[in-house]
Amino acid sequence: MAFIALQFVPMSSAYDAGKRSTNIPKATTAINNVDSIFAPIANIHWEMIANNACVFPNTEINFSSYGQPAVNSKGMVVFRGRSTGGNNRETGIYMKQTGNGPILDGSNLRFLVPYPNNLDETFKEFPAVPRISMNATNIATRGIHKPVYRYFLPDGSETRAGTTGIYAQLEDGLLVTGASKLGAVPGFEYYAVPGVEPSIPFDVFPGAPAITDDGTVVFKGNYTVDGVGKTGIFYRSLLNTPGGGTDPVQVIATSDSDIPNAPPSFRALTFDSTAPPTVAGNEVVFVGLDNEDNPHFGGIYIAETKQVEPFRTLIGLGEPLPGLPKIALKTIGEGLSYDGRYLAFWGSWGNATKNIRLNCPVDGNSDIVAYCNGVDPNSVYDERTGVWYQIKQVPVNQGIFVYDKQTEVTFLVADTVSNFDDFVFWGYSGKAPGTGPEAIEEEEEEPPRWRSAAFTNVSDGLVAFKSRTGLLDSQGNYVNPVDGIYLGNVMQPAILQVVLETGMDGSEIDPMLPPNEMLINGLGIERDGFRGRYLAITATMANAEESWGGVYLGHVSGNQPINKTNIKEAKAPGLRKLNK
Repeated sequence: MAFIALQFVPMSSAYDAGKRSTNIPKATTAINNVDSIFAPIANIHWEMIANNACVFPNTEINFSSYGQPAVNSKGMVVFRGRSTGGNNRETGIYMKQTGNGPILDGSNLRFLVPYPNNLDETFKEFPAVPRISMNATNIATRGIHKPVYRYFLPDGSETRAGTTGIYAQLEDGLLVTGASKLGAVPGFEYYAVPGVEPSIPFDVFPGAPAITDDGTVVFKGNYTVDGVGKTGIFYRSLLNTPGGGTDPVQVIATSDSDIPNAPPSFRALTFDSTAPPTVAGNEVVFVGLDNEDNPHFGGIYIAETKQVEPFRTLIGLGEPLPGLPKIALKTIGEGLSYDGRYLAFWGSWGNATKNIRLNCPVDGNSDIVAYCNGVDPNSVYDERTGVWYQIKQVPVNQGIFVYDKQTEVTFLVADTVSNFDDFVFWGYSGKAPGTGPEAIEEEEEEPPRWRSAAFTNVSDGLVAFKSRTGLLDSQGNYVNPVDGIYLGNVMQPAILQVVLETGMDGSEIDPMLPPNEMLINGLGIERDGFRGRYLAITATMANAEESWGGVYLGHVSGNQPINKTNIKEAKAPGLRKLNK
């Protein structure tokens, strides 16, 4: 990992006609009314789960990079870990219980792909972050591998199938297959796309699958019918037996489903796009849109894995938000966090946009780096700096919202009008043409491209989110930005707390680092990273000579508890400034 030089530029506590004051106190954080940038402000105790000094189980190879972790309400953390490249490359899914327990193997490159697998194939990559159920230790992950099943077609010819799937560990059992590209193989029709005859397989399972406390995997699946690509949200109940049992895949919504909150029209409006779902109990929440690139209809929907009722609308695109009638969202982020009552999500409103310059990566998978630097038709070469880049438009008006399903009220926790400058973060990933499965980073069959995401977590009315503060130069580059994780509370809507920010001392969260030796230069969270009072994150640190990183677990129990009886007395949500 290359060293990234950081200079701290805080957000001003004063505004003049909507512009940031140039009289910026040097000892403030990116949010207002905070005195010091050198120590975390929120009352959180940090525990190291894994760092670069830790070795992979049963090896002498050190961890070097980490996917954003997930955590359950009992403090079990699950994450994807990787080593540096080479012949002894390590990649896998790992778990650790809060406390002094060991790092445990969930799966790695030496693991056999679970049944069905009559070719004794092992995993080649785990392209998405793993997820864990809220109150149990059920874990779900995607896995990529060579074809795992050999069989004969009716004409007697041999064929092979099954290059990707969803795999689950139920409590302390063995890894089982939750979903697979084997739906067209005789005897494995329970993996097929439901409602399509004859049986057809899924093409790919984009994103990260979710899993419930009772062992049901819920996932996004893409498939093709008569040459037409389709998508949908599906689930499958699993047993701790080979193949995960024989229960078939069930459907929640697909490209053939009518958008329930779309206006009457001469033709039915159906989903063009769905996003990987989130679960709590037996409830599933997901984003569905009429057009992924330019949405006009759609929103956030809720369903049940027991299918008592059809899915219904919680938040409608272009409709006034419940409790915030002056805001109608134009875009909604895919990464939903849901705890059974509170739903946290990113959204934007209005037509104003700003241009962000995204310079091609210099670290990471060499094939992907090379593809961005000159092969990608969207990349532009800067002769002055010798850097390839792309320009992306992002909304000016963005916010982190929390919807209370019980009271049907939406809270605006943070926004780019009052608090921050951006909630959208970008990464360049995909599969470079002509490379094998080991080069896959995210979507198995898509070429590399810039993907945007916003990151937010909610637990019992407390919401943790990632944001950026900084000024854009004339080229669209953020100048000395400050990225941070912040904590809000729907019961105290005018107060935000600093969890961590870039520029802070890394020894605040990693006891193995001497004080003032390395500064934090990167932070990561995912949608299942805040459960109960446990907040799981990734962090990277560096100085002029070396870099460091790890997975860390925050114990948030010291914060003020939420008084649920006072929900109706909560301050009315809406745009606000922290320096009132």
